Amino acid sequence: MKLIFEVLFLLIVIYYSYHYIILITKMKKKTALIPFDKTDLKTVRKFPQKSADAPVISKNKLGLTMYAVMLVFLIAMFIFGKYNMKFSWTYLYLLFIPLINARDLLNVFAVYDDGFISGSKFIPWNKLQSFHFKKIDLDHKYYGFSQEVNEGFELILKTKMGSHSLVVTEEEMKERLASIFEEYVKPA
Repeated sequence: MKLIFEVLFLLIVIYYSYHYIILITKMKKKTALIPFDKTDLKTVRKFPQKSADAPVISKNKLGLTMYAVMLVFLIAMFIFGKYNMKFSWTYLYLLFIPLINARDLLNVFAVYDDGFISGSKFIPWNKLQSFHFKKIDLDHKYYGFSQEVNEGFELILKTKMGSHSLVVTEEEMKERLASIFEEYVKPA
C-alpha cells in the first residue's frame, strides 16, 4: 500500500513539474499571437480585477517562484517521509491542496501557434474541445468589478481536463480570439 502511495505521489509531482517546464519554455518564446502589444494586455483578463500580465518570465517572477517552491517543498517532504519512519503518509496528500489552485497563480493569457497559456498552464490546441463567449450582464458573477468588465464577455475554454475562464473587454478582441479558436477547435 505504501508503494502505491509513493508511486501516485511521484506521478502527480512529475505531472506538475512537466507543466511547469513547458510553461517556462513557452514564456521564453517571444512570438505570442495574442497579446501582441500593451492594448491587447488590457483587453484580456484572467481575473476580472486587473489586466493580464505579459507572458514573459520577468513579469511573472513571483508566481513562477511560488510554483517552483511548492514543487520543491513537496519533493522535500516526500524525501523526508521516505526516510522518517514516524511520518504518516496520509498527511502528505494535504500538501497537494496548494497545487490544486496552482493553475491560477499567474495572471497570464497568451495565444501561440501551437496552443495557449491560461494562468500557469500551457494547453496545446489538440486538447481544446470547445469555446464560447458569454455576455457579462447584471446576473453574471463578474458584473460589478469595473465598467470595462461590465460591458465585456466571459470566454470559456473547455479542454479535456477542465475549463478555463477569461474576461474579454472589447468586441474587436472577441472577434480576433474567436477566429483563432475556430481555426483550431475540431468540430464535434
